[in-house]
Amino acid sequence: MKYLIKVVETYVVKTVDEVERLHEEFLNDRHYQLTGFSYKTKEIKQKGEVVDDYQVVAATKVFNQEKEPDYDCTIKYEDSSDKEIEF
Repeated sequence: MKYLIKVVETYVVKTVDEVERLHEEFLNDRHYQLTGFSYKTKEIKQKGEVVDDYQVVAATKVFNQEKEPDYDCTIKYEDSSDKEIEF
């Protein structure tokens, strides 16, 4: 039997408001414990001037305790074409 312990997911969102909404969504999900959440603002420059920016978010989700795993879970990801990718 294998158990998923944790995952670190990286997302890109446009605004800090979206970062905050994503953080709330992760905090309220009962399927895992959110043990890490951070973001960095990245700037897009043209000819030395900042023309836009975006946020890169990292979220660490713990599904099981390493020493005593007890939750058998399957993670499903969907792409923009609504195809499911299962791990």
